[in-house]
Amino acid sequence: MRRDVRGRVVLVTGASRGIGRRVAERLAKLGAILALTARSVDDLTTLADALKATGARVEVFAGDLTKSEDRTRIVSQTVECFGRLDVLMNCAGVCSFGEFSSSSEEVVRKVLEVNFFAPVEMIRVAAPHLTRSFETARDGWRPAIVNLASICGRWGIPSMSEHCASKHAFVGLTESLRGEFERFGIDVLLVLPGLVRSDDLQKHLLRNEGKIHLNFEGAQPSDEVADSVVRSLLNNRVERAVGFASWWVWFGKRMFPRGVRFFMQRKVWKYARREKRAGVV
Repeated sequence: MRRDVRGRVVLVTGASRGIGRRVAERLAKLGAILALTARSVDDLTTLADALKATGARVEVFAGDLTKSEDRTRIVSQTVECFGRLDVLMNCAGVCSFGEFSSSSEEVVRKVLEVNFFAPVEMIRVAAPHLTRSFETARDGWRPAIVNLASICGRWGIPSMSEHCASKHAFVGLTESLRGEFERFGIDVLLVLPGLVRSDDLQKHLLRNEGKIHLNFEGAQPSDEVADSVVRSLLNNRVERAVGFASWWVWFGKRMFPRGVRFFMQRKVWKYARREKRAGVV
């Protein structure tokens, strides 16, 4: 199946920066009608103005997705403005990099609120409108929900316990909804990037004190991940691991789970040795 998004209404969350912003830019080039949401009105407006200058049809609906009233308003305003909703792209998220032993209940709840509960409830609010999109289609169109999760949702990574917990939950829900929503004609797609390089990485990190070595400089560019997100939508790809590292973990869990487990444990042993040497010195 090849999905054509020209003239289709696509709601993109987390659109003010990073992957969400780049997804919006690519969809605009493909002729999609865009509803963009994030907390930053100024950043959204700047992006919308740039896209409108290229001829794209774009509207901004700023809000905090962790708030029920904002989620309802954003979806309602989208439908009121464009008359329908055809695709929901869940791109918003945060990350916490640090050991569980030095974390707090506040951090855990914040990560789960943004990475799990917010997109889950966005799906709940959007689902009736997506169902209507399928029921009124005359050309075989199938609406879609695209969930941007993480390879952390397939394998727990040391120093990222809260992040992994939120993404495991999101992956599990995505798989369940894929079966449930088939009767509504809605495709539920999953994208699993690895570590993503971003100019504003610090804004995504609630904590940045992890001891495991992660090569942030050598991480995947946001553009690469955005390309995969859009291709997943166009090609109706049920699940896609993005980048070599992500694909390796995704494949390794299925074929060589002991090897992946040893690799992760080895990373922990390395930082434990570094700490021991630092203590001696």
